Parts: sequence; structure tokens; C-alpha cells
Amino acid sequence: MIEVRTEPLPITGEFPPLFALMGAHGGAGTTTLARMWAPAADSGRCWPTSPLTTRRVFVVAREHMSGIAAAADVLRAAADGLAPVGVSVCGLITVAAHPGRPSKDVVRYAGTVAELAPHCYRIPWVKSLIPLLHRQLPSWRPTDGVKATQKTADGVIATVPSPIAAVGEQMCQDLAAKRAADMSDPSVTVA
Repeated sequence: MIEVRTEPLPITGEFPPLFALMGAHGGAGTTTLARMWAPAADSGRCWPTSPLTTRRVFVVAREHMSGIAAAADVLRAAADGLAPVGVSVCGLITVAAHPGRPSKDVVRYAGTVAELAPHCYRIPWVKSLIPLLHRQLPSWRPTDGVKATQKTADGVIATVPSPIAAVGEQMCQDLAAKRAADMSDPSVTVA
């Protein structure tokens, strides 16, 4: 059974988070991604249920068999109505587990599991993140767009790596499109 977080998610910027990143397993990468995407909050491995922040969830998993299997469990639970009332699973994010391409078996399984989510996104291996502490990570906002990755004079990244910014931008666009579709549907209550 997946734990529930009833307290509001942390607000680290000017506004409450637009979406939560929920790890399908430990080490999925939610903390790193939430630090880099200003509209995100890290809900750990818990369903975020407080209406004071957000209940929109992206499930995050490492791109290995155990990670994808854990994501499948979370997504199946949501599909079976086991997510708390008000929680909306918006997509699956897979995070590269190592440099290079994942094995064909992992890719095939991830593709099957992705069918359980409305959207699927992939974060490739980004070597420039390896030497950084969470407090050193740059932050991306939707108004930033996607820029070429920039570094400071001492070689530390100064902007969110472009592949990660591009995924954040796509997620925000997908959320905006869903909200617009929901607003045009009189049978849907928009929060």
C-alpha cells in the first residue's frame, strides 16, 4: 500500500507547486528533479492529498527493471481506483539509470508500463549533475524556455540542462492543454 501525505507540499518559490513528483521507489530522482523544476514539489513515495498545494502527480522511476516494475505497481493502483480522492496521475517520468541506452528489455517493459499513464517522459543521463549537491542545482521556470546548457567559469552548470528543461516545458504544456480541455467540458469540475 502506498503511503498518503496529508500535509501540504513544500512551497519553495513564489507560488505553490503546479505538480508533485512521486517516486515509485527510493532513488528515483524526485528530489533532484523537484529542485530543478520550479513548478514541482517532491512528495517522496507518498500520494500528495492536500488541496492547499497540488494533487497532480507525475510518477518517477529509474530506468531499470526494478524501477519500471515499481512504477507499474503505482500506476496500476491509480488505475484500480486506489489513489486517494482528488489525486490525479498526470504521467510517468523515467530517469536514465546509467550513461548510454537502456537494455531492450527495459525499453520494451517501460513502453508497456507507459500505456498506464496519460503521458510519458524520459530524462536522459546527464553527467554534469553527478558532482553537484542539491543546493547547487539550477532551477527552471516555464517562462525560461529551453536554452543550451550553460556553465559558470568553474565548470558548474548555471542553467538546467536542456534535456531536463525540455521535459519540464512539455509537462507544463500538457498540463495546460488538459486544463483547457477540462474547462471546455461542462461535465468536468476544474480545481
